Amino acid sequence: MEDNPDAIRKAYEQGGFRPRLVHGSADSGQRSDEPFALRPLRIADQRSIPHRQWIYGAHLIRGFVTLLVAPGGTGKSSLLLAMCMAIATGRALLGTRIHQQCNAAILNLEDPQDEIDRRLTALAMHYGVTDEDIAGRLFASPAERVVNIAGIGDDGFSVVHPDEKQIIERVRDENIGVLGVDPFAESHTLEENSNPAMIKAAAAWRRVARSGNCSVILAHHVRKGMVDSIEAARGAKALTDSARIGLLLSSMTEADASDLGIPAEDRLQYVRLDDAKANMSARAPKASWFRLATVTLDNADATYPQGDRVGVIESWQPTSVWDATPVPTLNEALDRIDAGLPGGSRYTNSRRGESNERWAGTVLMDLCNLQDGQAAAMIKTWIKNGVLEVRSYRDPIQRHDRMGLWVNATKRPGAVHG
Repeated sequence: MEDNPDAIRKAYEQGGFRPRLVHGSADSGQRSDEPFALRPLRIADQRSIPHRQWIYGAHLIRGFVTLLVAPGGTGKSSLLLAMCMAIATGRALLGTRIHQQCNAAILNLEDPQDEIDRRLTALAMHYGVTDEDIAGRLFASPAERVVNIAGIGDDGFSVVHPDEKQIIERVRDENIGVLGVDPFAESHTLEENSNPAMIKAAAAWRRVARSGNCSVILAHHVRKGMVDSIEAARGAKALTDSARIGLLLSSMTEADASDLGIPAEDRLQYVRLDDAKANMSARAPKASWFRLATVTLDNADATYPQGDRVGVIESWQPTSVWDATPVPTLNEALDRIDAGLPGGSRYTNSRRGESNERWAGTVLMDLCNLQDGQAAAMIKTWIKNGVLEVRSYRDPIQRHDRMGLWVNATKRPGAVHG
């Protein structure tokens, strides 16, 4: 058997290393009919170990729960629906790799059916998806159906799981690979701020993922205040601790808008997705960006002469200022910086106090059409790679020593080195 990976894998699975889960009315999956026992571990042949069943990038994996945390208005529901459409069609609609094309379903626990219809139709229009592309592959729960994965029993203290068994059965019947729950707060009736209660609710969804051999993604709101990590999730911390993968969706900040060249008035059209918790894979080195676009439906009538405008989410890649700015323009800006200011003062990399009037970033903002954050980043890069040099000089106007900028001609963009 040592030379037969398939036989080893079969023995590995039959040896009890995959959990046996039992689903009852109270605390289902917590106990087994089998007596408790310990099994000796062994180092398995690596060829016999089943591969992790990733479905969508490094975000969704069979048998595990992903938590998607976001403030209201950031396009959380649109993102979840677009992810499910991408998985069902096998098309990387948002730029994320689809490892497995499979059936996907949304437990729609917040919106009426006509709103789901609007969003789905708008997404289909935006991405050129037809009804045939998703037929038998994309599902949603009826808007009128309440779901309760975990609640308090009739005795007033035990936790029961009224819908767990039915959800698992439907997942299996429809061969669902990804199950989105939108929102998590509407899927249970336990106390949201109780750690023991959230452990029970999260465990129930984990059992759905394992017994249904699917990936469960829970959409969840944030509490009031700063949204800078997955710990901004509303309610008890046990929920974020229980999720294997945590994603944080947030609006573009003023600082990000400045750095990326987005006008301040447009920044809320852009959102970023961060790997806030990545226990199953390496954390992504940088955020994924999306733009909230708008699709107008052809559903105007006498009362409403304009069709519904529906938000859709699309992948967005920030443009590098270096790629967007021609080399001659960069050198023109360097010429102006190297020439200095009228009267003999030099430009500076500092924006503190009176130095702000001499800040070289104003030249870049004028000639290269950059935001101040982009200009600051460009100056910092040029100083680091030696294009700009900071030197001391005698200011003829102030009549004292100051620090100023000079250009190293040998390191200019496009310079030829002999």
